[in-house]
Amino acid sequence: MNGLITSLQRMSVHDGPGIRTVVFLKGCNLKCKWCHNPETLSRRPQIQYIEGKCIHCGTCLQVCPKHAIKKEADSLTIDRELCAGCGVCAQTCCTGALSVIGREVSTEKLFEEVSKDIPFFEESGGGITVSGGEPLLQAAFVKEFLGICKRQGLHTAIETNLTLPWSTIEPLLPITDLWMCDLKLADDVRHKEWTGMGNSAVIDNIGKLAESGADLCVRTPVIPGVNDRREDIEDICRLLVPYKGKLKYSLLGFHTLGFGKYDSLGMTNEMKGTEGLPEAVLEDLKKVASII
Repeated sequence: MNGLITSLQRMSVHDGPGIRTVVFLKGCNLKCKWCHNPETLSRRPQIQYIEGKCIHCGTCLQVCPKHAIKKEADSLTIDRELCAGCGVCAQTCCTGALSVIGREVSTEKLFEEVSKDIPFFEESGGGITVSGGEPLLQAAFVKEFLGICKRQGLHTAIETNLTLPWSTIEPLLPITDLWMCDLKLADDVRHKEWTGMGNSAVIDNIGKLAESGADLCVRTPVIPGVNDRREDIEDICRLLVPYKGKLKYSLLGFHTLGFGKYDSLGMTNEMKGTEGLPEAVLEDLKKVASII
């Protein structure tokens, strides 16, 4: 079975126990305005253009079958509506200024790639994490891939927004050792305002996972101006209190490390100009969250 991924992140220590290899799948059904991985949002391949690497040789203009690339002054522009993400331009780009984000890979080939890291997993108690985007949009691919990993004795984890139906999630329980999900806001209306979707399915699925006995970590990315007030975290804690002892809860600090990707992909960054969260604010909110 084939799936669409953006990248592998090796030697990760923030996406589950031990040293891990994270597989980022392409495509997401949320539109979080602060997304740190905008390259994973679209469900199809995209062309990334890094202007600083471009020598303006003009080869890409000649080979693009859709004529989606134009030269304006000392820069290139890509008509994202015309671009089919075919990658012909990237194949001919000698500097790497153009690249394709998103590649199709089979479960067997993907395991072959990640199996190179097994010695690090064995030494550290690590394993494989599938992330995104939203990996459960490719649930059949994830199930087949993690099944292969489990048969090889590897620890498996999924990072998911938990917005998919329980019927999509439940079949993955036997092959998933750790579930990590975000609960961004307690209020359904505000959740929809900031992410494009309400949170009722998220809350329902958190409860079902907690009651199933799954190893579950719920996280809240603390975003300035969105959910960085004490009452925001208190409201989320009230939703999680019934499952105290059946899940872990943590807060994640906001950063701007992924913001440069927006321009290179021709995407609008709605949080542009937002400053990082002061550490003191995050530490105070962590004290609130510690009741769970």
